[in-house]
Amino acid sequence: MVNIKKVAHQLKYDGMYNTVYIEVQEELKNEDPSLEEIENLLNTKEYYIWEYKELNRYGELSSVHALNLEIKENEEKDIKEFKTKLNDNVQQLKNLENFEVNSKNSAYSIWIGSVGVMVIFMAHNIIALFSEYYTTHGTLVYISYAIILWLTYWGYRKAKTNHEDQHANYKTLHKNTREMITIGLNNKYFTHEEFYQGI
Repeated sequence: MVNIKKVAHQLKYDGMYNTVYIEVQEELKNEDPSLEEIENLLNTKEYYIWEYKELNRYGELSSVHALNLEIKENEEKDIKEFKTKLNDNVQQLKNLENFEVNSKNSAYSIWIGSVGVMVIFMAHNIIALFSEYYTTHGTLVYISYAIILWLTYWGYRKAKTNHEDQHANYKTLHKNTREMITIGLNNKYFTHEEFYQGI
């Protein structure tokens, strides 16, 4: 859902994308590639688009370069419905953008594991400093730690499963939306400039 022209312009002129731009320069063997050369490279090698999107994810910026289509009063009913559906799809894609990549390299295990370890650490300190439970109810204390560990693992599995479900939703929605964009452009329901964000 990216506008290749916008990506090429940002790679060349926006310092945030310097790391990707340096790779583009090396790939093209050109210290000052033209926007057209960068666009051609982006169209042939998806790697640079993924790098661009990854930087946007870290910077909490959207890579969905789509505008909200204007629905005109004089348009036919089916075109209005088509545009409304496409606008809804684009908004959903923006909402699900964090799930574009699968959970394989996510930090869920670190985040949730850290919470579990901290809870056990705090519970241990409170019990050790303010009670005699280690000597009087040691088995129960260790069972409670085991329960905390189990809840931590359960939370991790739940977060990971949710991410994978949302990732599958994103992929399906992205595919359907791209097909709609192609239909809309081919049927002249809207122009490239009306749909994609400019530079």
